[in-house]
Amino acid sequence: MIQSFVDLYNIINAKIFLLSMLLFFTGYAIAPTAYYKKIKWLTAYPFFIIKLIDKHFKNDWHPLKIFSILFALNSLSLFLNLLSAWGVVLPFLFIIYLGINIGIVMYHSMAGKFYYFSLLNPVAMLELPAAWLSIAMAIQFSLNYFFGISLTENVGFSDYVYFYSIFILPLMALAGIIETALIVFARNKGDESDKEN
Repeated sequence: MIQSFVDLYNIINAKIFLLSMLLFFTGYAIAPTAYYKKIKWLTAYPFFIIKLIDKHFKNDWHPLKIFSILFALNSLSLFLNLLSAWGVVLPFLFIIYLGINIGIVMYHSMAGKFYYFSLLNPVAMLELPAAWLSIAMAIQFSLNYFFGISLTENVGFSDYVYFYSIFILPLMALAGIIETALIVFARNKGDESDKEN
C-alpha cells in the first residue's frame, strides 16, 4: 500500500493538480451568479440533486440507501472525470462544471452564508482532493496520448483506472459514510424538534 502511495506521488504532476484546483474554484466562483440568474444549462443537474436531498434524504430513506446513492453518484461523477481524458478538452470543462455544481448546492444549502468556508467540512475535504486527482490524471493522460506531452513517467490509462480504484473509491466510501451520518443526524434532530412543537 505504501508503495502505491509512492507510485501515485511520482505520477501526478503537482502543477497539473494545482491547475485542476484552480479550475474547480473558477467554477465555484461562477456558481452564485448561475444560481441567481437561474441559468438552466448550468443549474439543471445541481437543482436535481437539491430536490433529491430535500425530498428523500431528510425524510424516509434508510441510511444504507442514502449511502448507496451518494457513493454511486460521487463515484460515477469522478469516474466520468477520468474518462474525460479521451475528450481532449473535456477534463478542463468537467472540473469547472463540477465546481459550479458543488457551488450551487452549497450556496442553496447555506443560503449564501459562509460560502467558501463551507468547503472546510470533512466530506468536502475528502471529496475535493479526489475530484482534483481524477481530473489531474485525465489531463495528464490526455496531454500525453494526444499531444505527446509527458509531464511525468508514461502511464497507461489502465494504470490511472487502477489508482482510481485504490485511492478515489475508498475516499468516496469514507465521504459517503460521513455524509450519510450527518444527514441521518440532521433528520433525527429535525424529528425531535417537530415532536417538541
